[in-house]
Amino acid sequence: MAQETLLDYLKKELPKIDFDGDIELDWQKKDHTFTVDLTFYAENKSQQAILDIEGINSELPIISFGDAILLYDVERFDPKEVEKDYLVTLPFDGKAGWEHSEGAAFINYLQVVLDNGQSDLLDFLNDDDAEFFELGWSASDFEKIQKAQSTQKSMRLVYPKF
Repeated sequence: MAQETLLDYLKKELPKIDFDGDIELDWQKKDHTFTVDLTFYAENKSQQAILDIEGINSELPIISFGDAILLYDVERFDPKEVEKDYLVTLPFDGKAGWEHSEGAAFINYLQVVLDNGQSDLLDFLNDDDAEFFELGWSASDFEKIQKAQSTQKSMRLVYPKF
C-alpha cells in the first residue's frame, strides 16, 4: 500500500470539517507550501456599516471574512516575511511531512477554531459595542491537542511527489 501524502490527507479530511463557510486547499509546489483558505459568511441583519481591514465600509446583508493557514516545508521555505499575512504558519518536516497524529491534531483543532470563529463573528455582528472581529489560533491549545494525539505511534503523511 502506498504511503498517504500530506496533500491526500488534507484533501480527504478538510471536507469532513463541519463548517458553513468555505475551506479551500492550495498546493504551491514551487515553494513547498500548502495554503488552507477559510471564508466565513454571516448575515448582517441590521445591515450595520462594517469597516474591513482595507478600510472599505460595507452594509451588505451578507458579509464574508477570510483568513488563511500556511503549512510550509522547514527545509525549503522561511515564513518570516509572510507570517503576518496568515492566521498561523505551521511547519512540516520536508519530504517526511507530518506524523499522522499531527495531521489529526490539525484537523481537530481547526474544527475548534472554526466553531469559535463562527460564534465570535455572530457575536460581533450582534453586539454594537464590539469594535472588531478576529479569528484566533492558540499555539498552546494546538500543542495540547498534538500531545494528546501523539500518544500512539503513527504513520507519516509524506510530502507529495510531483
